[in-house]
Amino acid sequence: MASPGLLDLGRIKSQLWGKSPEQVLRITVIASMRNEGPFIVEWVTWYRMLGFTDVVVVTNNCTDHSPELLDALQAAGWVHHLRCDVKPGRRITHRKLAAAYEHKAVRRADWALVCDADEFLVIHKGEGRITDLIGKTPEEAPFVAMAFNWRVFGSCGVARFKDAPVHQQFALAGKLRTPTGAMIKVIHRQPRWFKALREHGPRSWNLHRYGRSPDDPGMHMVNAAGKPVPYWTPEAKRYIRGLSMAYRTYEGAQMNHYMLRSTESFSLKQGTLAPVALTNRYTDAYRAAANRGRTPDSSAFRYAESFAALQARAMALPDVARLHAQCCADHLRLIAEKAGRRVEEDDRWHGFMAQVRAAGGAA
Repeated sequence: MASPGLLDLGRIKSQLWGKSPEQVLRITVIASMRNEGPFIVEWVTWYRMLGFTDVVVVTNNCTDHSPELLDALQAAGWVHHLRCDVKPGRRITHRKLAAAYEHKAVRRADWALVCDADEFLVIHKGEGRITDLIGKTPEEAPFVAMAFNWRVFGSCGVARFKDAPVHQQFALAGKLRTPTGAMIKVIHRQPRWFKALREHGPRSWNLHRYGRSPDDPGMHMVNAAGKPVPYWTPEAKRYIRGLSMAYRTYEGAQMNHYMLRSTESFSLKQGTLAPVALTNRYTDAYRAAANRGRTPDSSAFRYAESFAALQARAMALPDVARLHAQCCADHLRLIAEKAGRRVEEDDRWHGFMAQVRAAGGAA
């Protein structure tokens, strides 16, 4: 049998993808968010800049103005926003991803990627767009999934929250050989070929409904360098969240994970339960592990010019600048409340509220 890297691409096209070269690929990114208001415009801009055709965001139980901001972006055609409130004590992320799985922008997608609001895919190939990795037509990628290793960034000495792109504030990262460097996010074909979306990759084949088989050519995962990962299967009892050292790579692409952001922003996570497993994850040990990185990494800066231009377009959309400023003010309010302070004592809050009023918001 031919190795996965030597498969006949034309045969893969005819047997698997069934899409003519003239059709534009639909590439969807999906995120679960709660109270991520100050970071939404940057994250949405980022993935649209990379060439994702659809952005799906699912929110739950927000206490900031992020749902309203996402609604404004949705009205402009930049986002699909779903509300999926979850009762206290119930697992959150899986329910939200189940809601996203049923959305048309996911069901019709040729490719789908699940990631978080603090995760930014950086592509080293070509012009740095997603099609430089997976091609512009179905036959250009003879695989069903591609894994991106985390590149973890800590607070890098940034203590205070400020309204500036996260990917430009933090530039000291951890190494590939660390436990966090092993972790992956996976872009994969045809979400309906799988039974569920999960935070690190798809879960369980659903191929029989579509006349497919796991033994068909191309039904394997590769790493970001295009090397097949022979032990990957969505059917594993404990599905793969990371790669062994032989398959880890930042060649081709990496998933920049800004796990902490500023010290102030991370304070909102400390003492809360993780939305996936409802465990006390955001501890001092978690923070220390994320903060160990000392390797300079400015790879995200390659996009500076194109990002700035697209972000300006986003901020010019109706109500977006006002709601973004309101979300920044909300973020400071939540930080102050958790620290037992009055937000009115913070000059930054007054500055954001002045922006809200200047944009036509409430006094």
